[in-house]
Amino acid sequence: MVHPFLIAKRKRHNATALHEANFRKLARVVPALLTLETTTTAQDTNGMQLSLRILETSKYTKTFSLHLEHATGQPWLPGLHMKIRNYYDAGVTEVLAFQHKHRLNARYSYPNRDMFQCNEKWQINQFLGEWLDHCLRMGCVFHTATEPLDS
Repeated sequence: MVHPFLIAKRKRHNATALHEANFRKLARVVPALLTLETTTTAQDTNGMQLSLRILETSKYTKTFSLHLEHATGQPWLPGLHMKIRNYYDAGVTEVLAFQHKHRLNARYSYPNRDMFQCNEKWQINQFLGEWLDHCLRMGCVFHTATEPLDS
């Protein structure tokens, strides 16, 4: 029996438009990202801590780790961890790893060993966009290491 999900007409997602939008949003949430060269951390008034660690820098790209940890006493709510690459020449941002899951494929057969969705990579990049939208709505703009995140 064929699963109804597989029969349904595939919706084509525009990954390039998503990556370009994420690039613009990330530039607004972390305006100093282009000039950051080391690990930088900020904390908001509720105890949430954002850490950016530069992993690799080249002429046109920057790869970094984004880690958001919640206040202690909330073990039921896992922190957010992404490995992200910015392509400055193309103006796009791509998620390379999510919650310590590396080497994300563009498409997966379903079911698969890790139970990823067929378009897992697109969904993770979509999640980054939604998270950045939330940051912008809440006024969370990361300026410098000494300036806390607003919540």
